[in-house]
Amino acid sequence: MKIILLLFLTAVVFALPGSPEIEAQAPKPSAPIQFVDITAAAGINWSIKTLVPGPKYLIETMGGGGGFIDYNGDGLLDIYLVCYSQNPQPDGDSMLRDVLYRNNGDGTFTDVTQSAGISNSMRGMGLTVGDYDNDGWPDIYITGFGASKLYRNNGNGKFTDVTERAGVNNDLWGSSAAFFDYDNDGYLDLYVCNYLTYDEKNLPCTLYDGKPYCSIANFKGSSARLFHNNGDGTFTDVSEKEKIANPKGKGLGVVALDYDNDGRMDIFQANDAAANFLYHNDGNGSFSEVALAAGVAFDPDGNARGGMGVDAEDLDGDGYLEIFVANFSNQTN
Repeated sequence: MKIILLLFLTAVVFALPGSPEIEAQAPKPSAPIQFVDITAAAGINWSIKTLVPGPKYLIETMGGGGGFIDYNGDGLLDIYLVCYSQNPQPDGDSMLRDVLYRNNGDGTFTDVTQSAGISNSMRGMGLTVGDYDNDGWPDIYITGFGASKLYRNNGNGKFTDVTERAGVNNDLWGSSAAFFDYDNDGYLDLYVCNYLTYDEKNLPCTLYDGKPYCSIANFKGSSARLFHNNGDGTFTDVSEKEKIANPKGKGLGVVALDYDNDGRMDIFQANDAAANFLYHNDGNGSFSEVALAAGVAFDPDGNARGGMGVDAEDLDGDGYLEIFVANFSNQTN
Protein backbone atom coordinates (compact mmCIF):
# COMPACT_ATOMS: atom_id res chain seq x y z
CA MET A 1 0.00 0.00 0.00
CA LYS A 2 2.85 2.38 0.78
CA ILE A 3 4.33 1.74 -2.63
CA ILE A 4 1.00 2.39 -4.36
CA LEU A 5 0.47 5.63 -2.45
CA LEU A 6 3.96 6.86 -3.23
CA LEU A 7 3.48 6.25 -6.93
CA PHE A 8 0.15 8.04 -6.85
CA LEU A 9 1.56 11.10 -5.10
CA THR A 10 4.47 11.24 -7.52
CA ALA A 11 2.07 11.18 -10.44
CA VAL A 12 0.01 14.00 -8.92
CA VAL A 13 3.05 16.21 -8.31
CA PHE A 14 4.39 15.85 -11.85
CA ALA A 15 0.94 16.36 -13.34
CA LEU A 16 0.35 19.75 -11.76
CA PRO A 17 -0.75 22.32 -14.35
CA GLY A 18 1.90 24.82 -15.30
CA SER A 19 4.71 22.62 -13.98
CA PRO A 20 7.98 23.83 -15.59
CA GLU A 21 9.28 20.28 -15.62
CA ILE A 22 6.35 19.11 -17.70
CA GLU A 23 6.64 22.02 -20.13
CA ALA A 24 10.38 21.45 -20.60
CA GLN A 25 9.97 17.73 -21.23
CA ALA A 26 6.88 17.85 -23.41
CA PRO A 27 7.77 16.46 -26.84
CA LYS A 28 7.16 18.77 -29.72
CA PRO A 29 5.49 17.34 -32.78
CA SER A 30 7.77 17.25 -35.78
CA ALA A 31 6.99 16.79 -39.42
CA PRO A 32 8.16 13.51 -40.94
CA ILE A 33 11.30 13.64 -43.05
CA GLN A 34 10.50 13.61 -46.73
CA PHE A 35 12.72 13.12 -49.75
CA VAL A 36 11.99 14.45 -53.21
CA ASP A 37 13.47 12.92 -56.36
CA ILE A 38 15.35 15.77 -58.07
CA THR A 39 17.54 13.61 -60.32
CA ALA A 40 16.30 15.04 -63.60
CA ALA A 41 16.19 18.61 -62.33
CA ALA A 42 19.78 18.26 -61.12
CA GLY A 43 20.91 17.30 -64.62
CA ILE A 44 21.72 13.68 -63.85
CA ASN A 45 20.50 11.48 -66.70
CA TRP A 46 22.81 8.48 -66.33
CA SER A 47 21.42 4.97 -65.91
CA ILE A 48 22.46 1.32 -66.00
CA LYS A 49 20.99 -0.63 -68.90
CA THR A 50 20.45 -4.28 -69.72
CA LEU A 51 23.14 -4.96 -72.25
CA VAL A 52 22.41 -7.84 -74.56
CA PRO A 53 19.68 -10.46 -74.99
CA GLY A 54 20.49 -14.15 -74.80
CA PRO A 55 22.39 -16.02 -72.07
CA LYS A 56 22.12 -14.54 -68.62
CA TYR A 57 25.18 -14.31 -66.38
CA LEU A 58 25.37 -13.69 -62.67
CA ILE A 59 27.61 -10.67 -63.15
CA GLU A 60 24.70 -8.88 -64.86
CA THR A 61 22.65 -8.96 -61.66
CA MET A 62 25.10 -6.68 -59.89
CA GLY A 63 24.60 -2.96 -60.25
CA GLY A 64 27.34 -0.36 -60.17
CA GLY A 65 28.23 1.73 -57.15
CA GLY A 66 28.70 5.43 -56.63
CA GLY A 67 30.35 7.95 -54.38
CA PHE A 68 30.75 11.61 -53.50
CA ILE A 69 34.09 13.32 -54.10
CA ASP A 70 35.17 16.96 -54.11
CA TYR A 71 37.58 16.34 -56.94
CA ASN A 72 38.29 20.01 -57.78
CA GLY A 73 38.59 21.37 -54.23
CA ASP A 74 35.80 23.94 -54.51
CA GLY A 75 34.09 22.76 -51.32
CA LEU A 76 31.21 21.15 -53.20
CA LEU A 77 30.68 17.41 -53.40
CA ASP A 78 30.72 15.99 -56.90
CA ILE A 79 29.35 12.58 -57.93
CA TYR A 80 31.11 9.58 -59.48
CA LEU A 81 28.94 6.69 -60.72
CA VAL A 82 30.27 3.27 -61.69
CA CYS A 83 28.70 1.39 -64.58
CA TYR A 84 28.66 -2.32 -65.20
CA SER A 85 29.48 -2.39 -68.90
CA GLN A 86 30.57 -4.83 -71.55
CA ASN A 87 33.66 -4.52 -73.68
CA PRO A 88 33.21 -4.22 -76.59
CA GLN A 89 29.91 -2.47 -76.06
CA PRO A 90 27.24 -4.19 -78.17
CA ASP A 91 25.63 -1.08 -79.57
CA GLY A 92 28.21 1.63 -78.99
CA ASP A 93 25.97 3.30 -76.42
CA SER A 94 27.95 6.09 -74.79
CA MET A 95 25.91 5.70 -71.60
CA LEU A 96 27.63 2.38 -70.92
CA ARG A 97 30.49 4.00 -69.06
CA ASP A 98 31.38 5.55 -65.73
CA VAL A 99 30.41 9.16 -65.27
CA LEU A 100 31.75 12.08 -63.22
CA TYR A 101 29.31 14.90 -62.45
CA ARG A 102 30.72 18.25 -61.31
CA ASN A 103 28.65 20.11 -58.73
CA ASN A 104 27.74 23.54 -60.13
CA GLY A 105 26.84 24.91 -56.70
CA ASP A 106 23.27 25.76 -57.68
CA GLY A 107 21.67 22.35 -57.21
CA THR A 108 22.68 21.10 -60.64
CA PHE A 109 25.51 18.96 -61.99
CA THR A 110 27.46 18.85 -65.25
CA ASP A 111 28.87 15.72 -66.88
CA VAL A 112 32.65 16.30 -67.02
CA THR A 113 33.68 12.69 -67.59
CA GLN A 114 35.47 13.26 -70.87
CA SER A 115 37.20 16.51 -69.93
CA ALA A 116 38.34 14.97 -66.63
CA GLY A 117 40.10 12.14 -68.46
CA ILE A 118 37.81 9.38 -67.20
CA SER A 119 37.47 6.65 -69.82
CA ASN A 120 36.33 3.65 -67.85
CA SER A 121 34.01 1.23 -69.65
CA MET A 122 35.03 -1.98 -67.89
CA ARG A 123 32.62 -4.10 -65.89
CA GLY A 124 32.76 -1.80 -62.90
CA MET A 125 31.12 -2.43 -59.56
CA GLY A 126 32.42 -0.29 -56.67
CA LEU A 127 34.76 2.54 -55.77
CA THR A 128 36.62 4.16 -52.93
CA VAL A 129 38.05 7.66 -52.63
CA GLY A 130 41.28 8.65 -50.89
CA ASP A 131 44.42 10.75 -51.28
CA TYR A 132 46.87 7.88 -51.66
CA ASP A 133 49.87 10.06 -52.61
CA ASN A 134 49.29 12.82 -50.01
CA ASP A 135 49.24 15.63 -52.56
CA GLY A 136 46.02 17.11 -51.19
CA TRP A 137 43.80 15.84 -54.00
CA PRO A 138 41.38 12.89 -53.63
CA ASP A 139 42.02 9.97 -55.97
CA ILE A 140 39.60 7.23 -57.11
CA TYR A 141 39.95 3.45 -57.16
CA ILE A 142 37.38 1.48 -59.19
CA THR A 143 36.67 -2.22 -58.67
CA GLY A 144 35.17 -4.50 -61.29
CA PHE A 145 35.01 -7.89 -62.92
CA GLY A 146 38.44 -8.98 -64.12
CA ALA A 147 40.01 -5.54 -63.84
CA SER A 148 40.31 -2.43 -61.71
CA LYS A 149 41.50 1.14 -62.11
CA LEU A 150 43.28 3.72 -59.99
CA TYR A 151 42.71 7.27 -61.17
CA ARG A 152 45.22 9.80 -59.83
CA ASN A 153 43.84 13.30 -59.37
CA ASN A 154 46.23 15.69 -61.13
CA GLY A 155 44.86 18.71 -59.27
CA ASN A 156 43.83 20.50 -62.46
CA GLY A 157 40.42 18.93 -62.95
CA LYS A 158 41.85 15.91 -64.72
CA PHE A 159 42.69 12.34 -63.75
CA THR A 160 45.35 9.91 -64.98
CA ASP A 161 45.01 6.12 -65.01
CA VAL A 162 48.01 4.91 -62.96
CA THR A 163 46.78 1.38 -62.23
CA GLU A 164 49.70 -0.52 -63.70
CA ARG A 165 52.31 1.97 -62.53
CA ALA A 166 50.98 1.84 -58.97
CA GLY A 167 50.73 -1.96 -58.96
CA VAL A 168 47.12 -2.20 -57.80
CA ASN A 169 45.45 -4.03 -60.67
CA ASN A 170 43.04 -6.68 -59.40
CA ASP A 171 42.13 -9.28 -62.04
CA LEU A 172 39.53 -11.00 -59.86
CA TRP A 173 35.87 -10.04 -59.38
CA GLY A 174 36.38 -6.92 -57.30
CA SER A 175 33.23 -5.72 -55.58
CA SER A 176 34.24 -2.93 -53.23
CA ALA A 177 37.32 -1.37 -51.69
CA ALA A 178 38.55 0.86 -48.87
CA PHE A 179 41.50 3.18 -48.44
CA PHE A 180 42.88 3.11 -44.89
CA ASP A 181 46.24 3.38 -43.11
CA TYR A 182 46.67 0.01 -41.41
CA ASP A 183 50.31 0.47 -40.32
CA ASN A 184 50.07 4.13 -39.23
CA ASP A 185 52.85 5.28 -41.54
CA GLY A 186 50.85 8.23 -42.85
CA TYR A 187 50.04 6.67 -46.23
CA LEU A 188 46.70 5.19 -47.26
CA ASP A 189 46.81 1.47 -47.98
CA LEU A 190 44.16 -0.28 -50.07
CA TYR A 191 41.87 -3.21 -49.26
CA VAL A 192 40.05 -4.74 -52.23
CA CYS A 193 37.05 -6.95 -51.55
CA ASN A 194 36.55 -9.80 -54.05
CA TYR A 195 33.31 -11.69 -54.63
CA LEU A 196 33.30 -15.08 -56.38
CA THR A 197 35.58 -17.26 -58.46
CA TYR A 198 33.61 -16.90 -61.68
CA ASP A 199 34.23 -18.03 -65.26
CA GLU A 200 31.54 -17.23 -67.83
CA LYS A 201 32.84 -20.00 -70.09
CA ASN A 202 32.68 -22.68 -67.41
CA LEU A 203 29.55 -22.21 -65.33
CA PRO A 204 28.66 -24.87 -62.73
CA CYS A 205 24.94 -24.96 -63.50
CA THR A 206 22.30 -24.13 -66.08
CA LEU A 207 18.65 -23.54 -65.36
CA TYR A 208 15.82 -25.31 -67.17
CA ASP A 209 15.48 -22.54 -69.73
CA GLY A 210 19.19 -22.49 -70.50
CA LYS A 211 19.82 -19.20 -68.74
CA PRO A 212 22.57 -19.78 -66.18
CA TYR A 213 21.62 -17.46 -63.33
CA CYS A 214 23.30 -19.85 -60.93
CA SER A 215 23.01 -19.58 -57.17
CA ILE A 216 26.13 -18.22 -55.52
CA ALA A 217 26.23 -21.48 -53.56
CA ASN A 218 27.51 -23.07 -56.78
CA PHE A 219 30.59 -20.85 -56.83
CA LYS A 220 33.74 -20.82 -54.75
CA GLY A 221 34.71 -17.72 -52.84
CA SER A 222 37.57 -15.38 -53.63
CA SER A 223 40.30 -13.91 -51.44
CA ALA A 224 40.47 -10.20 -50.76
CA ARG A 225 43.65 -8.28 -51.47
CA LEU A 226 45.55 -5.90 -49.25
CA PHE A 227 47.92 -3.48 -50.98
CA HIS A 228 50.53 -1.73 -48.82
CA ASN A 229 51.33 1.85 -49.82
CA ASN A 230 55.09 2.16 -50.32
CA GLY A 231 55.00 5.94 -50.07
CA ASP A 232 56.42 6.47 -53.56
CA GLY A 233 53.24 6.14 -55.60
CA THR A 234 53.41 2.36 -55.72
CA PHE A 235 51.82 -0.45 -53.73
CA THR A 236 52.82 -4.00 -52.76
CA ASP A 237 50.36 -6.89 -52.45
CA VAL A 238 50.76 -8.10 -48.84
CA SER A 239 47.59 -10.20 -48.63
CA GLU A 240 49.39 -13.42 -47.74
CA LYS A 241 51.95 -11.74 -45.49
CA GLU A 242 49.33 -9.88 -43.45
CA LYS A 243 47.05 -12.97 -43.26
CA ILE A 244 44.22 -11.39 -45.22
CA ALA A 245 43.95 -13.99 -47.99
CA ASN A 246 40.92 -16.20 -47.32
CA PRO A 247 39.37 -18.10 -50.26
CA LYS A 248 36.14 -18.69 -48.33
CA GLY A 249 35.15 -15.06 -48.61
CA LYS A 250 32.36 -13.95 -50.91
CA GLY A 251 32.80 -10.30 -50.16
CA LEU A 252 30.50 -7.52 -51.28
CA GLY A 253 31.06 -4.82 -48.68
CA VAL A 254 33.98 -3.59 -46.61
CA VAL A 255 34.53 -0.94 -43.97
CA ALA A 256 37.74 0.00 -42.20
CA LEU A 257 37.31 0.88 -38.53
CA ASP A 258 39.06 0.82 -35.16
CA TYR A 259 36.40 -1.22 -33.37
CA ASP A 260 38.39 -1.80 -30.16
CA ASN A 261 39.91 1.69 -29.86
CA ASP A 262 43.49 0.45 -29.79
CA GLY A 263 44.66 3.05 -32.29
CA ARG A 264 44.95 0.59 -35.17
CA MET A 265 42.53 0.24 -38.06
CA ASP A 266 40.68 -3.07 -38.40
CA ILE A 267 38.62 -4.44 -41.30
CA PHE A 268 35.06 -5.77 -41.49
CA GLN A 269 34.05 -7.62 -44.66
CA ALA A 270 30.39 -8.44 -45.35
CA ASN A 271 30.11 -11.75 -47.20
CA ASP A 272 27.24 -13.05 -49.30
CA ALA A 273 25.82 -16.35 -47.96
CA ALA A 274 29.02 -16.94 -46.01
CA ALA A 275 30.36 -16.00 -42.59
CA ASN A 276 31.41 -12.35 -42.34
CA PHE A 277 35.05 -11.50 -41.61
CA LEU A 278 36.37 -9.20 -38.90
CA TYR A 279 40.11 -8.75 -39.20
CA HIS A 280 41.70 -7.44 -35.99
CA ASN A 281 44.85 -5.43 -36.57
CA ASP A 282 47.42 -7.05 -34.30
CA GLY A 283 49.84 -4.16 -34.66
CA ASN A 284 52.72 -6.42 -35.63
CA GLY A 285 52.18 -6.35 -39.37
CA SER A 286 49.42 -8.95 -39.48
CA PHE A 287 45.69 -9.43 -38.86
CA SER A 288 43.65 -12.05 -36.99
CA GLU A 289 40.16 -13.07 -38.14
CA VAL A 290 37.91 -12.75 -35.04
CA ALA A 291 34.37 -12.39 -36.44
CA LEU A 292 32.99 -15.48 -34.68
CA ALA A 293 34.43 -14.52 -31.30
CA ALA A 294 33.16 -10.96 -31.72
CA GLY A 295 29.65 -12.14 -32.60
CA VAL A 296 29.51 -10.64 -36.09
CA ALA A 297 30.12 -13.71 -38.30
CA PHE A 298 26.48 -14.88 -38.37
CA ASP A 299 23.01 -13.67 -37.45
CA PRO A 300 21.64 -14.32 -33.92
CA ASP A 301 20.44 -17.77 -35.02
CA GLY A 302 23.83 -18.78 -36.34
CA ASN A 303 22.96 -18.42 -40.02
CA ALA A 304 25.10 -16.80 -42.69
CA ARG A 305 23.26 -13.95 -44.38
CA GLY A 306 23.59 -12.26 -47.74
CA GLY A 307 25.82 -9.42 -46.61
CA MET A 308 25.83 -6.55 -49.09
CA GLY A 309 26.60 -3.03 -47.86
CA VAL A 310 28.23 -2.17 -44.54
CA ASP A 311 29.07 0.91 -42.52
CA ALA A 312 30.26 1.77 -39.00
CA GLU A 313 29.18 4.56 -36.66
CA ASP A 314 29.01 5.27 -32.93
CA LEU A 315 25.22 5.35 -32.74
CA ASP A 316 24.84 5.50 -28.97
CA GLY A 317 27.71 7.88 -28.22
CA ASP A 318 29.58 5.49 -25.95
CA GLY A 319 32.86 5.87 -27.80
CA TYR A 320 32.67 2.51 -29.58
CA LEU A 321 31.73 1.96 -33.20
CA GLU A 322 28.69 -0.10 -34.12
CA ILE A 323 28.56 -2.04 -37.40
CA PHE A 324 25.50 -1.95 -39.66
CA VAL A 325 25.20 -4.60 -42.37
CA ALA A 326 22.60 -4.40 -45.13
CA ASN A 327 21.67 -7.96 -46.07
CA PHE A 328 19.81 -9.49 -49.00
CA SER A 329 16.08 -8.97 -49.58
CA ASN A 330 13.72 -10.55 -47.04
CA GLN A 331 16.57 -10.79 -44.53
CA THR A 332 16.99 -8.70 -41.42
CA ASN A 333 19.77 -6.15 -41.45
